[in-house]
Amino acid sequence: MAKEHSGGRQQNSCYSKDTNVLPLGITDQTDILEKMTVLDLPIEMLLSIAEEFDSSRDILSFARVNKRAYGLLRSALYKFNIQQQNASALHWAACNGRPLMAKMMLQRYLYDVNAVYCSNTPLIYAVFHGSTTVAHILLANRHIDVNFQNKRGQCALWWAARRGGTDIVERLLQRDDVQVDNRDLKDRLTPLGVAVLKGHERIARHLLNTGRVDVNARNRQRRTPIFHALSRDDRTITEMLLADESVDLSCQDVCGRTPLMYSVLKGRTELTKLLLGHSRPYVDVRDSKDLTALWYAVRMGNEEIVQHLLEGHSTLLRDANHGIGGEQALLCLAAYLGKDKMVQLFLDHGWDVNEVDAQGRTPLHLAAQQGHFLVAQVLLNRPQINLRAQEQWGSTALHEAAKRGHLAVIELLLAKPGIAINIEDVNGAHPLWWATKGRHNDVAARLLDEPNISVNAIGKFEAPEPDSSTCLHHAVQAGAMEIVRKLLAVRALNPNVGDHQKWTPLCWAANQGNVEMVELLLTRPDIRVNGVEGKEAPPLCLAAREGQIQVVRRLLQWPGIDINQQWGAYLPPLLAAITNGHSNVAMYLLGCGKRLDVNAQTYAKESALSLAARQGDLQVVESLLRDYRTDCKSVDDRGRTALWWAAHTGQKPIVERLLADDRVLIDVADDEGIDALNAARRQYHFNTARLLRAHRPGHHSSSDGFRHPATSIS
Repeated sequence: MAKEHSGGRQQNSCYSKDTNVLPLGITDQTDILEKMTVLDLPIEMLLSIAEEFDSSRDILSFARVNKRAYGLLRSALYKFNIQQQNASALHWAACNGRPLMAKMMLQRYLYDVNAVYCSNTPLIYAVFHGSTTVAHILLANRHIDVNFQNKRGQCALWWAARRGGTDIVERLLQRDDVQVDNRDLKDRLTPLGVAVLKGHERIARHLLNTGRVDVNARNRQRRTPIFHALSRDDRTITEMLLADESVDLSCQDVCGRTPLMYSVLKGRTELTKLLLGHSRPYVDVRDSKDLTALWYAVRMGNEEIVQHLLEGHSTLLRDANHGIGGEQALLCLAAYLGKDKMVQLFLDHGWDVNEVDAQGRTPLHLAAQQGHFLVAQVLLNRPQINLRAQEQWGSTALHEAAKRGHLAVIELLLAKPGIAINIEDVNGAHPLWWATKGRHNDVAARLLDEPNISVNAIGKFEAPEPDSSTCLHHAVQAGAMEIVRKLLAVRALNPNVGDHQKWTPLCWAANQGNVEMVELLLTRPDIRVNGVEGKEAPPLCLAAREGQIQVVRRLLQWPGIDINQQWGAYLPPLLAAITNGHSNVAMYLLGCGKRLDVNAQTYAKESALSLAARQGDLQVVESLLRDYRTDCKSVDDRGRTALWWAAHTGQKPIVERLLADDRVLIDVADDEGIDALNAARRQYHFNTARLLRAHRPGHHSSSDGFRHPATSIS
């Protein structure tokens, strides 16, 4: 035992054979113990210590004490990584491009080449991070699983195709066991699909050259690789795909669109030509909306593509009623968009100039509606053009141009022999009616220059709002003097038509206070200044209601004017003026003498005196009281007098003036038994109440002892 012990001591450099002779610098045995460190322990003990650590970080910290420790403990670190960390060190080497480290791990420490860390193998990490050399080392391992897919369904070939790793793709494709069409789970893209999507031409070529890839594999949107090439406007890859005999151009995505439709929608003119050059372009396939590639070409305004499709490719029927899927028919669509050259193309290829869309509109309707002069010109050059064609609401092309004020198109249409200028639509409106309604005065003036123009069309609209107006109504409302003059010059014009409000054009002019317009309308000898009961509102009532004093004066000069006319809700002019606070108009009417009915009443039997008293209009009250005809004792349908209303509203000056007239009764109570005094008290008009109390019977004499009678007027 002593001999073994001695041998053991000789292995440690801190000991000598002679116990009496100590190494240089050590004076006794105590110094030996003090000078020792943990690294002086035998290798077996150091490895045993390392195995007791719970984390690779602790082992790594221990190993980094010095170079000797790292050399001794590196194997323990790798062993721990294999046993406890699922060989993550190999993944790290793959991520960081450490080929020597990867080779050592695989050859010396026998790492699992297919170990999974965070759902990926070392090969996937190497490909993802572009560690080409590491990837080749991994692929050289006979146990490698090249088809492993992570939780997202992505394999090494998929990532190499996506990241542009051409060398890795080539190496992978050399293997017979590689699966070339593995899809990811999110977008359902194959390696070919993702390579095309990212524009990796060489990789796409390598994949296609294998002859094993599915060139028509669909992604989640049911789009094949050629869709992605078209989306990128990639001519080279598109040509590669079209060169594959198995490529299917009839495939449709979730919207039912073929590659040809998709190319047209993306505006890829050159690529569309490539597709059309294919032996099977499938030109007339319809999508989920029942639309074709030709329809989309027209909608995109691509005249070049339309021309290519029409020249021997599209076989769509060219009849006048082939509206597609409820959308605009092709020639109609081209006309609507203002594509005159495209319209000419269709016509040159036998399209019917009178084709209609789902709403019965012809190309001429749509060109006129949008004001496309050149398109209208192209269409009108066709002898087969139907100028009288009416859409579902009865409008002609002339209607459409007039509605929107397109004078240039109007001129084109009017220049055509046989144009019908007086056709009415389902609402009874002709082109002139629409022109005046839209206040397109230049168009209206041009139409009025036509012989035999109809000027009496009456609207028959019920929705969204009732409208039974005429052209003259519109022109008057717009203040268009020249148009009104032109209309009045037409002998057949009826200037007295009432609209849906029973207002004639003169009513509108009076209501607006347009004296010049009123004067112009009065030049017509057949104009009616008094409304017809039940048919027309009285113009004078409207002018008085709106306080249009100048119009009131002018109308009152007209022979035969009915100064007292009322109808339904329309009050007599005097009451309308008082009710709306137009004192100047009321005073002017009161100055008209005996022809004015000063005792006219509202539907509630309120007199002019009651209304003026309630409004506090002292001037009008004074004028009425000076007229001996005024009935000062008049009561309304609730038994209330003018004095009662003045007291109720606290109009003290009015109360004073009424009390000064001996015709005014003081103690008249209404139907509820409330007299003027109590009416004032209830509204807290105490000054007015005191005034009324002082004028009760026996206490109501004036300062000179008399109540003054009213002065009559002639």
